[in-house]
Amino acid sequence: MSKYVEEISKATSVKRIGLILKPSPESPGIGDMDYRPVFSVFDYGTIEPSVPLDNSTVALMAGFNFEFLRDQNIDSHFLGMVNEDGSLTTTKNAISRSYLSNIMRVRFVNRLLPEFRNGSWDYSVFQDSAVNNYVQPIEFIMRNELPESSSVWRRVKNRELTLADIGLPDDFKPGMPIPEELGGVMLDFSTKFEPDDRYLTPEQARELMSLSPERFEGINETTKIVNRLMTDYAESRGFRRLDGKFEYVVIVEDGEPKDVLADAVCTWHEDRLTWDGFGVSKQRIRDEVKKLNPMWYADIQRAKEQAKEEGVADFRDLMDKSIEYTSPSSAFFEAINTLFQAATNQWIGERLYSVGSKEESLEDSLNRAVEEFEKAKL
Repeated sequence: MSKYVEEISKATSVKRIGLILKPSPESPGIGDMDYRPVFSVFDYGTIEPSVPLDNSTVALMAGFNFEFLRDQNIDSHFLGMVNEDGSLTTTKNAISRSYLSNIMRVRFVNRLLPEFRNGSWDYSVFQDSAVNNYVQPIEFIMRNELPESSSVWRRVKNRELTLADIGLPDDFKPGMPIPEELGGVMLDFSTKFEPDDRYLTPEQARELMSLSPERFEGINETTKIVNRLMTDYAESRGFRRLDGKFEYVVIVEDGEPKDVLADAVCTWHEDRLTWDGFGVSKQRIRDEVKKLNPMWYADIQRAKEQAKEEGVADFRDLMDKSIEYTSPSSAFFEAINTLFQAATNQWIGERLYSVGSKEESLEDSLNRAVEEFEKAKL
């Protein structure tokens, strides 16, 4: 018999949700976010790798970061990690016992979803909602740098925006520092619930969320503070943090709606991090999948454009089913697991995962994992 009153799986999410308490219109519930051994890229949906991914690295890193932010007075939906017996524990306690939990317990809120009407998305449900706790429909993206892999360059190439639109000079190139007049960072916005991420201006994002200018600015300020805290922590552990995604949920506290951090913060899946110039993030999987599947990837982009032009809700309905997907090798996924495990050890400052030699430093273990990954790609 399941310990949950309801279980939720989404085709596009690596997380399976087990509800202990359903949210009501007046108050959030409690849910377990179980990170499954799969991955998701290019908005296509989850894909099973030939070797199961150890996504406990993502769950524990998220829990570790939420506890770090809690110590800095940053509120979130995070309650703790889940023990073998289903009880609640802290991430630090799980790490001290070398327990590799891939389940994170959170305050679980309602999901209000925009509706696809007459070829476009209608967000009116957020204007006068019957519930006071829900997921915000916008993702906030902080860009400390704009590497070649950043979606900004694809949007510029496709003429969806110009460098001038985001305050950058015409001669700005990938890897150049973001100008100080922009604060050295760039805040971007995209839709969360649409099949294809749609990027928005600040005013468009605010309108879709139906927020006052003051409350919207409050979320932006929190995002910038958290971004700086996580970037500084990354640097303290030897990582360079190029960009990161933040999500929020609305929870009423003391009679007032409050926007609190949600989903996961600064993990190998959400952010782009590098170690001595070597990328340690899900971008590694994206790049390998794209390299092995140029026709499949091109068809995703074609279907997305066609869906926009024809007013189709889900671009996946327009994909060419005759194009076969080729999976990266087992050696590749084994190397990804080792890389993320060694990187998580370095991030938390503990040898939680048994990678590398006990005689070598965490830094040397991560360097060795990088070398093994490079060999696996040959």
